[in-house]
Amino acid sequence: MKDPAGNRLNLALQASNEGVWEWYVGEPDIYYSERANRFLGYEGGDAPNIITKAAECFHPDDFPEYQESLQRMLSPNGLEKLAIECRYQHQDKTWHWLRVRGVAVRDNKGNVQRIVGTIIDITERKVAETELEEERHRLYQLIENIPVNVYYKDEDSKFVLANSSTAHKMGVESYEDLLGKSDHDFFDITHANIARANELEIMESRKPQIQIIQRETWEGKEDTWAEISKMPWLDKKGNLVGTLGITSDVTDLIRTQRMLASVAEELQSRYTAVDEELKLARQIQQALLPRSLGGLTLEAYSRKVTFGCRYTPASEMAGDFYEVLPISEHAFGFLVCDVMGHGVRAALVVSMLRGLMEKEREVAIDPESYLYGINEGLVAILQRAGVTFFATAIYCVVNLKEGTLSYSCAGHPSPIVVRSGVASQLGEDGNSKNPALGLIPGSTFSAKSVSLNNMDRLFIFTDGLHEVEDTAGRQLGIKQVEYMLTENKESALEETLDHVLDKARAYSENGEFSDDVCLLAMDVISNL
Repeated sequence: MKDPAGNRLNLALQASNEGVWEWYVGEPDIYYSERANRFLGYEGGDAPNIITKAAECFHPDDFPEYQESLQRMLSPNGLEKLAIECRYQHQDKTWHWLRVRGVAVRDNKGNVQRIVGTIIDITERKVAETELEEERHRLYQLIENIPVNVYYKDEDSKFVLANSSTAHKMGVESYEDLLGKSDHDFFDITHANIARANELEIMESRKPQIQIIQRETWEGKEDTWAEISKMPWLDKKGNLVGTLGITSDVTDLIRTQRMLASVAEELQSRYTAVDEELKLARQIQQALLPRSLGGLTLEAYSRKVTFGCRYTPASEMAGDFYEVLPISEHAFGFLVCDVMGHGVRAALVVSMLRGLMEKEREVAIDPESYLYGINEGLVAILQRAGVTFFATAIYCVVNLKEGTLSYSCAGHPSPIVVRSGVASQLGEDGNSKNPALGLIPGSTFSAKSVSLNNMDRLFIFTDGLHEVEDTAGRQLGIKQVEYMLTENKESALEETLDHVLDKARAYSENGEFSDDVCLLAMDVISNL
């Protein structure tokens, strides 16, 4: 037996979770079902009439639309149905979204006699819709304002969605102008075919292609470069829809990279040329050093001297150098010099000093005159060049006939001598006042003379040795050099020089010298 129509209606309303209301036109009261009262916040009844008191019930922003729809229904032969969603003020003063529907029952003249409808609280749905709309708006703002091209294409590689950046790149006014078009409508055939092939591969494999750098070729436009990431576009069920792409213009970056590569290649070429010249200059500089000094032995007038040297430049072009000058059969001079700084400038000054040494060779027997002449020449050159530069030096003259060592220091450390097994630095009385070479015109250079009979070993050095620093920034110091020489008083001269260098290197922070080091030593044997 079938249910009566009324029962079927009640069951349908229960299934839809809607409440029922009924209003006779002109009546102050309105009928609400129990469920309708609950939606309105009045489970015990007495809910307000949403027809006659609509202005009090509904949100001011929603009331005009509600009122207009209601009036259109109440008009003779007006709308048959009422369907509206609006905010209703609940009994607890909170706003709830209601979906209100109604059907007009009219007389034979078309006038509304009563309205029967349903009502349901849709607050949760409306809140979710609002949040979803806001999320979509945020996403839209992001896509529209990021400085990259974002686009969706269907399985035929035709645009279905894109941001304004993509439209601007393609040369159209808005993304609507892209819809239904493909890369073949914008790029030349070569690039368009490549793009289509890539998208087919992505859709077939369902694997993305990330950060691919591609050259874009256009019809009638200059080529551009782009970093392209594309991936399969799937719906929420995992079905393939097309492809999603993100493209960044990297034309300026590629052009800059190519320019820098060209500049780097040119600089490398220039560097290679300069490096070759520096190597040649260093070879020439090294060739000018006396190669026969190590192990050199001179003997005359019952005296014998043996020489040793070590030369450790800190760079390609060093500022330290030494030179030996034969003066007579029984006398010779030797000079150790330390030019300020390193590199080409220091090497040029070294070359000038060598020339000046040759020029003053006639007075080489006299340390005072010899350094005076070199200083005058160097000062004159530097003044003409308008530069400030200097060099420290020590010049010694060994006279085997007279058995003396005469020396003069130009801002350079005095030598260390070993006597009776004890090493000590020679006094600098007078010598400490001598300026470095190249600073003051007309400078005089005092000299001292000591007997060869009172020395066993002579040690001359540049400041790169004793100024080497440890990890705490403390210098090695001349006293430590004296100690090392005393410690090795019995060792052969060559062994002693190696020992001093090794100890100094071990003392340094990184095991290397930061400055040029030049050592020159002489053993003395008298009264053979």
